[in-house]
Amino acid sequence: MRWVVLALAVRIAAAQQIELPNTPGLTGKLLVATNKSHDPELGRTVILLIHDDANGAIGLVLNRPVAGSKPPMWSGGPIPLEVRTLVRSRVPPRDAEHIFGDVYLLRKEPASNQAARVYAGYAGWAPHQLNDEIVRGLWKILPGDAKAVFDPNPATLWSRLLR
Repeated sequence: MRWVVLALAVRIAAAQQIELPNTPGLTGKLLVATNKSHDPELGRTVILLIHDDANGAIGLVLNRPVAGSKPPMWSGGPIPLEVRTLVRSRVPPRDAEHIFGDVYLLRKEPASNQAARVYAGYAGWAPHQLNDEIVRGLWKILPGDAKAVFDPNPATLWSRLLR
């Protein structure tokens, strides 16, 4: 009887994994923290996924400007490594990674006057961690939207997108 229960549990787990969202391919999507998220670092955030594959995911928090920073800078997330820049351009900037539409990622500060935002740090997930959080209802997934990425009112972006 114990083996039957174990076999049934394995089948249920396998079925649940099939139903899990497949996060690879979410690069360029927006993650909006739901009210279920009580994470002190990522609650009430809007995140643009800039990388997502079988090894994990990386995103930038879009709605946390650093107060008083000159030039303006954004807190990209709780992992305080590296500076990344999101640029909006019709022509792909040199050495840029395409994220979606006319939004590109630079691993340095921009050299020109392009529509750009500089992020210190990032948010990251281990393999399957983001899948688990999505299944638990901690994130609402929205299509990439350049207007949201470069929104002039970041303080209200989360509440507007959560609706």
